[in-house]
Amino acid sequence: MKTNFSMLLICFVFAINSCQKAPKQEVYFHKSHDESRKNAPFSEATQVGNLYFLTGQIGKNHQTGKMVEGGIEAETAQVIKNIEAVLKNHNMTLKDVVKCTVILADIDDFSKMNAVYTTFFVDNLPARTTFAANLVAGAKIEIEVIAAKK
Repeated sequence: MKTNFSMLLICFVFAINSCQKAPKQEVYFHKSHDESRKNAPFSEATQVGNLYFLTGQIGKNHQTGKMVEGGIEAETAQVIKNIEAVLKNHNMTLKDVVKCTVILADIDDFSKMNAVYTTFFVDNLPARTTFAANLVAGAKIEIEVIAAKK
């Protein structure tokens, strides 16, 4: 009988805890810090609590409006510089990145991309997914990240 009462009490406590509402998280949609991209049909970053979900970046130099030349290595470096600019706008750095999704136009570029990528992510190693797909604007690479603001 005592065991049945204990089980009933545990179930009751679990049920009460399950019914409590989670605290509401505000969601903020941040427009681009870059004047040339302010009217883009997407947010530069979406913020939920201390997490920032950044829009994917390609190897476009936003000052010139053109893709950088020099192949996958140059595009990878430009992509990460673009990510750094967005993070800086929100008072963060690459050290705040917790997840990267890397999309390559050609999976055979993986080792060349990785050689550049690892020069930027040295101290922290975010979780990462890499795959190949068709990309916009003839890009060879696109990277999107999730960052956690401390």
